[in-house]
Amino acid sequence: MSHTAAESAPHRAHFAILGAGPTGLEAALAAAEHGYGFSLYEASPEVAGHVRGWGHVRLFTPWSMNASPRMRAALAAAGRSLPEDGCPTGDELVEHLFEPLAALPQLAGNLRLGSRVLSVGRRGLLKHEEISSSARAGRPFRLLVADSKGREHTELADIVLDCTGNTVPNALGDAGIPAPGERALEGRIRRDVPDLRKEGDGWAGKTTLLVGGGHSAQTALRDLMDLAANHPGTRVIWVLRGALPHFEESDVLPERRQLTEGVHRAAAERPDVLDVRQGRAVETLSASPTDRLEVTLRDGDGALETVEVDRILSLTGRVGDHLLYRQLQVHECYATSGPMKLAAALLSSSGGGGDCLAQTSLGPETLRSPEPGFFILGSKSYGRRNDFLLRVGWEQVDEIFQLVD
Repeated sequence: MSHTAAESAPHRAHFAILGAGPTGLEAALAAAEHGYGFSLYEASPEVAGHVRGWGHVRLFTPWSMNASPRMRAALAAAGRSLPEDGCPTGDELVEHLFEPLAALPQLAGNLRLGSRVLSVGRRGLLKHEEISSSARAGRPFRLLVADSKGREHTELADIVLDCTGNTVPNALGDAGIPAPGERALEGRIRRDVPDLRKEGDGWAGKTTLLVGGGHSAQTALRDLMDLAANHPGTRVIWVLRGALPHFEESDVLPERRQLTEGVHRAAAERPDVLDVRQGRAVETLSASPTDRLEVTLRDGDGALETVEVDRILSLTGRVGDHLLYRQLQVHECYATSGPMKLAAALLSSSGGGGDCLAQTSLGPETLRSPEPGFFILGSKSYGRRNDFLLRVGWEQVDEIFQLVD
C-alpha cells in the first residue's frame, strides 16, 4: 500500500486537525513540536465545545488521568500548573486545561474557532478512483469548511487527523433507528445530561421518560432523583433495553462505583418517584391532546403499553460523524463502525468490550486506513465501543508521528 508523500517529508506537510478537544489539542501540540504546519478546526465558537456541553458533569477519573505529559510540559513552560487532587468537571477541564492550552503561542495562531469541517475528499478524485495508488497519495485533501455564519469555502491539507469524537446522538427508537414520531418531535426530545442546578424548574413536578442505561443516563437519573426529593410531583420512568447497569463493588474509581451503586439502590427500593421498566423498547412517539407526550413501549414478548409523560430524555449513546469522510477510502468495521484495523485489534485483545482502564494503544499500523494520510484518532476511533480512555488518544497521537516523520 502506498502512503502520502507527506509521510516522508515532514517539513512540507500541512496537517488539518479536526476537533479542538482532548485528542485534537494533543495532536496540535505534537505537530508544533515536530515542526509541522497545521490548522486546528473547532466547530464551536470556543475551544472544546463538546466538553462544554457536559461541563457540569464530574468525571470518574482524577486530574492525573486527564492531562497528558505533553500538555503538562507545555503548560509548565508557560508558568502554569494543574490541580493535583480530585476529579474535575468538564467545566474545570476547560478552565484549567483546554483554554490555557489553546492560548499557548504555538497553538493560538493555528486555531480556527467557529470553523466546522463538513466533508473531506481528495482533490480531483472520487471515492472509487485510484484505489491505494501513488497517484491518490499524491493528491491533497480537499476540505469543505463552514464558518460561524454558515459561509462555505474549501481548504487543502496533506494529512488529516479526525479527532471530532462521538458527537452524533443515537436514535431513541428500537433497533437503533428513529421510532415513528421521533423525527417530528425532535424539538421536544433532550439528548444531553441537563444541568438541573440551572434548569431544575423545567423538570420539577414533571414526569420524565429517561431512556438509556450508560453512565450519562445514570448521572441524569441520580440528578432527577435528587430533584424529586425536594419537588413533589417529580417522577421518572426509566426505560432500559436489558438489565440494570453492571455494578462492580471492586471498581477502583470511587465516583463511578458510587454512581452505579446508588442507581442499583434506587431501583431496588423502587420509590414512588421512580418507575423502572426493564426489557423495553420505544415503539412509537406522539403528542397527546393535552400537549403531553405519549410513548408506546414494547416488551420482549411483544406486548405494548403506552405511558404519558411531560419530557423525554434520550441518553442512548453517541457515535462519530461518519459522513464526514464518505468520499474517502476508509475501511470501517461492520459491527463497531470504527476503523477496521483498529477494531480487529481491539476485538483480539479484549473482546467486544472491557473496562476503559485496561485499554492501551495497539500500535501505529492499526491506525492506518486504505486512504493514505487520513487517520481517525480519539474516541471516534473506537466506534461504538464504550471503553475508550483519554490516554489511548494521546498514545495514538505519538504513533501517528512515528508514521509520518
